[in-house]
Amino acid sequence: MLTLRLPLMATVLSVALLLSACSGGGSDQADTPQISGQVEGGLRVLTIDPAAQDQQFTIYRGDYVRAQLANGEAFTIQIASLDVDKQFPAAEGEKSYFKVPNSGSFRFSVGQGKGVINAIDLVAKAYREVSASEAAEFIANLDPLILDVRTSREYQSGHLANSTLIPVQEFQKRVGELVEHKNNPVFVYCRSGNRSTVAAKVLVDNGFTNVVNLRRGIADWRKSGHPVIK
Repeated sequence: MLTLRLPLMATVLSVALLLSACSGGGSDQADTPQISGQVEGGLRVLTIDPAAQDQQFTIYRGDYVRAQLANGEAFTIQIASLDVDKQFPAAEGEKSYFKVPNSGSFRFSVGQGKGVINAIDLVAKAYREVSASEAAEFIANLDPLILDVRTSREYQSGHLANSTLIPVQEFQKRVGELVEHKNNPVFVYCRSGNRSTVAAKVLVDNGFTNVVNLRRGIADWRKSGHPVIK
């Protein structure tokens, strides 16, 4: 009897190991670093300690960042590799954020405080990025909901046909308007692919299952010879 059971046990064990390998041993979320701060009005808000020497923040590539101190006092943040030398809160008429358009690690200083902002690419089963040519094919074949997340002025200067304008600053509040498209293809774009990444993350977090981002934005779409309308 023992000699008959051993091969069977070996077979069961092999199948179990194979299933474990196929499952990856865990979820995507387990492999994703904890993202710092929170998104408010399309901006990722990071709270910085001006005295700490080894601060680490993780954000998404494409995030627009608004920095602050816990006590609300004014300060200047410097990030040489991003050419950032900016005061917060921003002066009247100045932009209240800085952009992180590329993935990588960026050292910053705030007074005596120092640290690193690590920008990573958004990775999710429901999300992917495409080039202009891939986007044109995707739109032609699947007729997705097309979302423009730029400003109204940018939209009026030229946009993709059949696109719906929802500026990224309003996106969190208005994502509920799109609920009927949760299980349909959704295509999102901005000028250069940064704001659209922010909007795509909001869509994924709200259960949208097929989100496609124009990697280099409408600027690359135009450059590639694809049409826009006004």
